[in-house]
Amino acid sequence: MPPSEAPKSERARRAAALVSLAATGVLVPAGCACCGEPAARSAVARGPGGAELIVGYCDACIAHLGRESLRKLAAGVASGLVGFGLALALPLGRYPLSLPALAALVFFAALAPLVVVVAWPRRAEPGHSAEGPAVRFVGDKRLLCANDRFATELARANEAKSERVEFREAKLAPRLFALPFLAVCVAAGTFLLSSPVVRIVNLGPERIAVEVDGRRVATVDPTSVEEPSAGVEVRVTAGLHELTVASGDHVVAREVVTVESGHMHLFAPGSDGYCFWLETAEYGRGRASGVTRTPLEGGSRFWVLPAELGGFFRPVPEQARAEARLTGGVVTVLRQAPCGADP
Repeated sequence: MPPSEAPKSERARRAAALVSLAATGVLVPAGCACCGEPAARSAVARGPGGAELIVGYCDACIAHLGRESLRKLAAGVASGLVGFGLALALPLGRYPLSLPALAALVFFAALAPLVVVVAWPRRAEPGHSAEGPAVRFVGDKRLLCANDRFATELARANEAKSERVEFREAKLAPRLFALPFLAVCVAAGTFLLSSPVVRIVNLGPERIAVEVDGRRVATVDPTSVEEPSAGVEVRVTAGLHELTVASGDHVVAREVVTVESGHMHLFAPGSDGYCFWLETAEYGRGRASGVTRTPLEGGSRFWVLPAELGGFFRPVPEQARAEARLTGGVVTVLRQAPCGADP
């Protein structure tokens, strides 16, 4: 029974033939590998070991073969654009998702285009044996042929063995399903690299250990002088966190804080006798207007700092020195000193 007269259920299953070939010198029938009409074009079937075979197709079969290839390409491109786009954009929001939620969203968003292409119902048109390639390699020396007549002629021309098998369309290349996993890796990397910096300073007499949500992130030695390297910088994901500070078995402080994306932060537990302020100076011709000081206030010892902070615990550059390096602009730095002793 020719393919055009096969019942619909039989066409959906698509019985096929598996032909075992010699390593070289394969003779290919002249007809179309899909419908059996005279071949006008050709396509290359590639095997996993680098084997290639030029297969003939008619104009109509080349057209649906191209549509199927374009559909697969579109699925891969859509998966990559959606997955990697979300992976790079979502962690940079002001209040990004948690890492597990971000990974799940990116994974399923990248997977969706692939699932749509796999699940979309497709059936070969009447008179045709396949929607995509009608001949493909199964291993290096075995060809799966959707058209019985083509398979019979191929086996006879090459004195090869042929066996009946079931033909299933290769809807997507398996390697495309690596895209959602790669997108999750990119999302995790972006999430961690974009996590805001928290500078922790210890102005008390003893070393302290700092935990974020119950996980120790730093041990900070005491310091009492203002120096740019004072304290420890850690990256904390944006959002709500509980900071716990302990010295030995004694809990020094426990605070619930909000870490904001795109900003630096200062955490100075046990520093009640110290004051912190932002020191701002303008540079450039006609802009010099002295130094402006803005105290950091609030009962909490945790502060969200400006995104464009020019440094920690050092004065702003002098006018002459700054103008030698800068064409103009505003520089803001963070300062600290015992209360009542600040400049």
